[in-house]
Amino acid sequence: EEVHKPKKKKAGGGGGLSAVKEISDELARFLKSGKRMARTAIVKSLWVYIKENDLQNPEDKREILLDDGMKAVFGVDSFTMFSMNKYIGAHVEPYKPVDLTTSSTTTKKRKAAAAAKSSDSTKDKGGGAKKKAPGTQAPYRLSDKLQAVVGKSILPRPQVTQALWAYIREHDLQNPEDKREILCDKLLSRVMGGQSRVTMFSMNKYITPHMLEKVDKSKYRHEEITKGEEDSGSEEESC
Repeated sequence: EEVHKPKKKKAGGGGGLSAVKEISDELARFLKSGKRMARTAIVKSLWVYIKENDLQNPEDKREILLDDGMKAVFGVDSFTMFSMNKYIGAHVEPYKPVDLTTSSTTTKKRKAAAAAKSSDSTKDKGGGAKKKAPGTQAPYRLSDKLQAVVGKSILPRPQVTQALWAYIREHDLQNPEDKREILCDKLLSRVMGGQSRVTMFSMNKYITPHMLEKVDKSKYRHEEITKGEEDSGSEEESC
């Protein structure tokens, strides 16, 4: 009689919400976990913490009133059980900034239609994509740590990158032997997850958690940057 051995599960926990992905250092320290977790495990652990510490608003159980530990990770005083997933997303690869201006119930079909429309509208007669004008990208509210470096509380991502490079150049933080490496000072290290050095390629994952939430464009007024700052920012816009 033939014996069928059970198939072994593939490492990584499957796809979708059960996929095991890299998480931020801040979230890993808070959850006392490793650097890789599935989103389902993160949500479960957070709810255990929330209930153990009685963090639900007694007048509206859907609202979570963050304690100091959670505030240090998510940068806000409260969120709802519906928006919590977006704040978690900022700490899970690919580290998407929190966007509270869109509904989480938007269907894939509507998203695809909007993307197609946007693609058509940004192409000129020659078929090339038009570049967005400076300052027209969605602005984000920044964490206190990032504000201390860039000097602004609200900025679009390209301007965050430009301001960071202006700071790096002003304080001479590039490794003279390898310009791709940034030697963090005290303020920049707080933004870069406590790292003493990062590369221009790894900066992105540390920046994203500090872009707390997308805000209305009316809250941001674009200011022209100086030639020196423009050179610093445009050189490394890929960060």
